[in-house]
Amino acid sequence: MPERNGSMETTIYFADVSPLANAQRYAHFYAAADERRRRKTDRYRFEADRMLSLGADGLLRYALKCAGLTRPPQFLTDANGKPSLADAPDIFFSISHAGTIAAVAVSDDAVGCDVEPVRPAEERLMRHVLTEAERNACLKACKATRDELFFRYWVCKESYLKATGEGLLRDPISVAVDLSAARICVDGAPAPYALAEPRIPNGYRCALVRHGSLSSVRAEFVTIEEIAGGMI
Repeated sequence: MPERNGSMETTIYFADVSPLANAQRYAHFYAAADERRRRKTDRYRFEADRMLSLGADGLLRYALKCAGLTRPPQFLTDANGKPSLADAPDIFFSISHAGTIAAVAVSDDAVGCDVEPVRPAEERLMRHVLTEAERNACLKACKATRDELFFRYWVCKESYLKATGEGLLRDPISVAVDLSAARICVDGAPAPYALAEPRIPNGYRCALVRHGSLSSVRAEFVTIEEIAGGMI
């Protein structure tokens, strides 16, 4: 197992992947990725999605180096598609990317993160993912607040489902989010997971969910240049 120094706080790293539009920078990240990531990236039709894929991969390698890993990680995937580290099972991570932002959360217990740009939220979609109380809260809000509130609920639910590894296996309506108390209930019972909403650039919402307690979350914004010089 790679050597690490000391304990690890829960950290979420953000990066704007827009600079990967530069061919030279893109080639550097592509060369640093493993074969699995290259194949996944190559399957994307649009350049923006390929940039997000490589940017998130680079950010993960940067975050794992900050966590103390000294050599490129070896990934495992469980039956539900949740990734883990073969050579460092005590380090947990989660990846998200949307718009032009990549996010990676790293912790010493099960963790999930999600980031989304705020955009118009259709009532039809609300009916598919929100509880009745959540939907009513959104519909009572003014239009601008409604969209942001919907995506606050959305990223919290997605982060929880990533942390548990359930993903699409669980109906998001069964996950209820109390934003005022930073609490998650599942099928009517409190879940043993802590919730935080890290600050992120305007126009986006982000959430992080960790198994057990969560005293604080450190958020760090990283440039593409810093990632390029700090990947393992």
